Amino acid sequence: MMAMLYEETLYSKWIIALLVPPIIGMSIGLYASFATGQGVLIMTVATALTIAVILEAMAFRVRVYEEGIFLSGFLGLFIRKTVRVDEIEWFAVREGWMSCPAKIHFILPAKACVYIKRKKGWDVSFSTNRPEEITEVLRSLGVQRGA
Repeated sequence: MMAMLYEETLYSKWIIALLVPPIIGMSIGLYASFATGQGVLIMTVATALTIAVILEAMAFRVRVYEEGIFLSGFLGLFIRKTVRVDEIEWFAVREGWMSCPAKIHFILPAKACVYIKRKKGWDVSFSTNRPEEITEVLRSLGVQRGA
């Protein structure tokens, strides 16, 4: 069994505020389809998928295990990435949540971001509110700190 060394979940409530009008619209469409008896299945599936995408996008989780770093959306259905520790060349912690230019970026407003330079493949970065803790955990795993 893998031992979890670190876990953090970042939330963004403003995404929900921006998506309230579409949710209301989907609810009205779902009600109308039930009232008329037409397109009920399509509207039900569309509403369920919209809610799943909203939940997935409003938060993400960072979990560090001895074998690697697992990044996922809130539900872990659509958005997920695993970076094995042996794939990491070096990492850097930068101030500000938009200061990491990786190709794969898990970004929500936070204090800092962690940039992971991989030996092969695209680099990965993610936002964090606890940069000191993530630094200690990655160092304990033998990951070298870089630029």
